Amino acid sequence: MKPLGQTNRCLQVLINLPELPDDRLYDYKIPDGWNYIPPLGSRLLLPFAGRKVEAVVWGHQPPTYQQQLKEVEAVLDEAPLITAFQISLIEWLARRFFCRRQDLLPLFFPPGLKARTEKSWQRLGKPEEIHAFVSHLPIPDEIRSVLMTQLQKLSPSWSPFPELNPELSPFLSQLCAAGLIQVGWQPKKPEVSVKTITAYKLKKPLEQEEKVKLTPKQTSVYDYLLAQREPRTAVEILAATGVSSSVLQTLCQKGILAKESLVLERDPFLYPSIPEPIPVLNQEQQSAFDQISAAISANQPTFFLLHGVTGSGKTEVYLRAIDETLKQGKSAILLVPEIALTPQTVDRVRSRFGNTVAVLHSSLSEGERFDQWWRIKNGEVKVVVGARSAVFAPLTNPGLIIVDEEHEFTYKQEEVPRYHVREVAKEICRRTNGVLILGSATPSLESIYAVNQGEMIRLRLTGRILGRPMPTIQVVDLRHEFKERRFTVLSPPLKAALEERLASREQAIILLNRRGYATFIICRECGHVLKCPACDVTLTFHQRPAVLRCHYCGYQTKSPKTCPRCQSHYIRYFGHGTQRLEEELAMVFPGARIKRMDLDTTGRKGSHERIYRQLVKGEIDILLGTQMVAKGLDLPNVTLVGIIAADSGLNLPDFRAAERTYQILTQAAGRSGRGEKAGTVIIQTFNPEHYSINALVQQDEEAFYRQEMLFRQQAWYPPFTHLIRLVFSGPLFSNVVKMAREVTEELKDQLPAGDPNQQKLEIIGPSPAVIEKVKNRYRWHTIIKTGVLETVQNILPVLGSLSAECRKRGVRMIIDENPYSML
Repeated sequence: MKPLGQTNRCLQVLINLPELPDDRLYDYKIPDGWNYIPPLGSRLLLPFAGRKVEAVVWGHQPPTYQQQLKEVEAVLDEAPLITAFQISLIEWLARRFFCRRQDLLPLFFPPGLKARTEKSWQRLGKPEEIHAFVSHLPIPDEIRSVLMTQLQKLSPSWSPFPELNPELSPFLSQLCAAGLIQVGWQPKKPEVSVKTITAYKLKKPLEQEEKVKLTPKQTSVYDYLLAQREPRTAVEILAATGVSSSVLQTLCQKGILAKESLVLERDPFLYPSIPEPIPVLNQEQQSAFDQISAAISANQPTFFLLHGVTGSGKTEVYLRAIDETLKQGKSAILLVPEIALTPQTVDRVRSRFGNTVAVLHSSLSEGERFDQWWRIKNGEVKVVVGARSAVFAPLTNPGLIIVDEEHEFTYKQEEVPRYHVREVAKEICRRTNGVLILGSATPSLESIYAVNQGEMIRLRLTGRILGRPMPTIQVVDLRHEFKERRFTVLSPPLKAALEERLASREQAIILLNRRGYATFIICRECGHVLKCPACDVTLTFHQRPAVLRCHYCGYQTKSPKTCPRCQSHYIRYFGHGTQRLEEELAMVFPGARIKRMDLDTTGRKGSHERIYRQLVKGEIDILLGTQMVAKGLDLPNVTLVGIIAADSGLNLPDFRAAERTYQILTQAAGRSGRGEKAGTVIIQTFNPEHYSINALVQQDEEAFYRQEMLFRQQAWYPPFTHLIRLVFSGPLFSNVVKMAREVTEELKDQLPAGDPNQQKLEIIGPSPAVIEKVKNRYRWHTIIKTGVLETVQNILPVLGSLSAECRKRGVRMIIDENPYSML
């Protein structure tokens, strides 16, 4: 910490309270007794609004207002958790993604470390003094008795303040004024901390005459620890010597052994890493790697789009790039879009780089994430593999960021703060002279546009490794199936193909992007459709357990036997979900080993990894599931992919519907035939002529991108414009509509004046959202299209004031830049 001068006793701090309405800094005074300045990024404990809260040092400028400043109470860490680089990045993120700085702090902190406080009290006077004082208070005996009972529990140390009858408050105030007790806010213990275990060590070697006094069992423990020369746990000692724990206690009592706490790292890896041979790069891989390697050595910010077909060996290029980065003395981050892909990716990275790899994703326990975060912060690892938030890992000297499957919508955070990993990674690389690799077989239109604008270098991998062919694609026109009166979910071609794979002991993947058993329930007598009472969506029937469930708010209820409206028994379940498909597959193929992979089956820790291991070992014949089965899995024995409802997402009111359909179908098809055996893909659809499906069948990606780019340009949608969505929600419909209209009118007044090119701005709405009600909150939205993002960024203070006005009416206003859902 810096020495403290006479003129810089003021700190600007960011209060870490998400509920604070304003994004502003507060001035605090360094206590007179301190002879140092807490550096930038230090966590502090300080008084705020009648309690003690956590804050972060943001600056050391003179106070904004000349007034009596409150004093900082404590510095919470020996060294700052946030660096000056990260503070600058937070400032950029807040402006870029229209959020507050305090919303971003959790992204940069280790899990569970936030300082929390609770109301506490302690005894200052002697018990007899307190008893005498209370005895003379003019209060009824029953209240006096209750008060004395509570006061008898007090100790000189702080303890949580109990829930007391409000009638006691005046008398507690008198006790405080008399200096007999003290009430205040004190820090709670962190939710997560290091895990420790008790170990034993020798205090000092014994002389021979001392050793002969030991029993045989005590001697065996003494000899074992003398040979080890390092503390050992009780489990290790007992296993090695065969003694009981009482022997250890006796040796401690004799002063021969000493106890010591060892930090025990929680291991997030369920399986050990196994080194694998490094494959030889083919010509396209080598060309791509050579360009990336040159950029890494040049120490200049460079962005690459590694555009390679499924199975083309993009991961091996990633690993070579990471190795080159480590040789330059820098560190690397590899991001994957789904937790389901993490086990496979981590296996490959650990097999190459061993214990220098850390992993960060939400399926780890808080303790595991805590330990991994600190390994990264302390410089113990050089490579981080993880999902979206791992882009903020506290690596020192990052030189490479890889975003695998960069087109995936999961890289966009759908809650505050609503950042996109692609944009964050670009900014980090700009600031660190790093290299960014965006990899995909189906790049986002934003990345293709960036290549066309010269902002990114495209590296092509046009063929699969080892010359393996792309899978054969067969389309089943469900309109024809309907005319032939075949209504089963498995078309005859798909059923026959599954039978062939089972007979030849090959594996198959079936994609159906709908969870549950039936997608909606209708009464055939009155037409009533069962909907969620809190949301404007139908309930989905789940058979295990047998409930109706809302996939938006989590509401669930028992499935009715009669119609809630007309009491009719003619209740019908419509649509197929993954549960129903699993049941039908089991009926058609009773001997097959079938596994379902969706949110309902992967909720428990390690479930993704267990399913992946079963697939690798050949313990699963048919894997069915939602979109998570379509992403990144590299399984050489999978020779068939069946896509049940290929066009299910095409008719959504979302301008990205065609792009998402093309991407998920192409990715799913790419799981087939990645080994030595040829692959087949069977697509079932009612709309085979749609350009997103036809481009896949013809394996003509350029045709898809041309058509989709033309549509986006004509409709002025991203990537040709910046799109900002304002969503207004609240429990009262009238307030939501009123505030949506008022805010939109204010924006129409504010924005044109600040835009030098008025033709480059369009405001649409307000109007009801597609899903007008979620979690008992009505929803309206307004869409802003602008060619210059700074146009809207420049009125951030106005947006903040409008958001505050909305809160006064019980309405929440969300600002979402480049939203990935328009529902």
